[in-house]
Amino acid sequence: MILLKGLLINLLFILLLVLFFSMILWNKQKFLKIEYQGLFLSLLCSALICLSLFLSIPVNENFIYDLRFIPFLLGSIYGGKRVTIILGIVLILVRLPFGGDGIWLTISLVVVSSLAILWLNPKFGKKTTNWRLCITTTFSFIYSIFGFLVPSFYYGFNNIMTFCIYSIVLTSSTFFVTYLTEVLRTTYILQLGAIKNEKMEIVSHLAASISHEVRNPLTSVKGFLQLILEHRDIPDNCHQYASLALDETVRASDIINDYLTFAKPHPEVLVMLDIEKEILKCKEIIGPLALKNSVNMNMVFFHTTMIQGDPHKFRQVLLNICKNAIEAMPKGGTLSIVTTTNDNKTVVHIADTGHGMSPEHVARLGEPYFSLKEQKGTGLGMMVVFRIVEGMGGNVKVSSEEQFGTSITLSFPNAG
Repeated sequence: MILLKGLLINLLFILLLVLFFSMILWNKQKFLKIEYQGLFLSLLCSALICLSLFLSIPVNENFIYDLRFIPFLLGSIYGGKRVTIILGIVLILVRLPFGGDGIWLTISLVVVSSLAILWLNPKFGKKTTNWRLCITTTFSFIYSIFGFLVPSFYYGFNNIMTFCIYSIVLTSSTFFVTYLTEVLRTTYILQLGAIKNEKMEIVSHLAASISHEVRNPLTSVKGFLQLILEHRDIPDNCHQYASLALDETVRASDIINDYLTFAKPHPEVLVMLDIEKEILKCKEIIGPLALKNSVNMNMVFFHTTMIQGDPHKFRQVLLNICKNAIEAMPKGGTLSIVTTTNDNKTVVHIADTGHGMSPEHVARLGEPYFSLKEQKGTGLGMMVVFRIVEGMGGNVKVSSEEQFGTSITLSFPNAG
């Protein structure tokens, strides 16, 4: 009963700390930057490991038992490789002062568990919640066998009832804490999505209401500037100023067109699109810019089928992505476009060898007014890409690594 009471108190403190910190971070839109999430998770789980050891119950002079494996397991699985290594070291270091033969058991279990978790980590994020619950619960049950049952027979303190209590509490606690973590994680993702959608709605309404009002006077200004430039008797400096003004007017007109496209992303004209032909047209348009920046364009077309969409908007998607890719390679590089068909979907992979993006930048890509071009960018280009692709029933996936380039995958449902 002493062991059961101690383990339940341990579980209570774990739950309280997890809930407390989640309330602080996720309420009132206080979201951690991506690069700090791993650090925060390491600190939180390290604190929980220390607290669990403080609340541990001695079963034998060499062995103490608690729920320290739960924060180690969850922190490692959700935090990735770096967090796994940090928590493994912390778990061993905080166990050292307690001494006893149990320290060697701890080191062995931590090393084996860490290797297993590192192997599972790439698969973990792609699986369902039920799979994650099953894996973490199984991990805990196996840990209880090798951490308690095996040494209990070896050192002669075997007590089946005590083992059953420890195993049931550890396994069920792991299941419950994992389930709670999944609920909090889903809430976090939904909150981020709600904030992003709210921003999109605001920009969409503004775009629809303002763009038309600005476009008409801008068209008039553009027309008069063109008339001025047609006169040959104007001074050279006036001709230069009018030419610059016309260029900026064209740029402003392009931005307004992007706003209008963002406000109305769904295709107005649905036709059958041959992706290969559209990509080749895009190459003709963007080719001079690529040549100017010493960028090689490589294209590989595997078997592709037709998709439905607006050819002008689809071309705009390709041009926006390719333009960003070329601008990310000011010293030259390679822009690759590969098309494939699988699972009733046509996929377009666009990859560059540019400077790449941090995980935080990737997460914010497509948000209103977010741009990597400092004062030169409005962030509209990728916003339009996301909106048009979603309007065509497709989706956009972005993967990037700093100094190694960016890869964008566009998936569209096949026509028919």
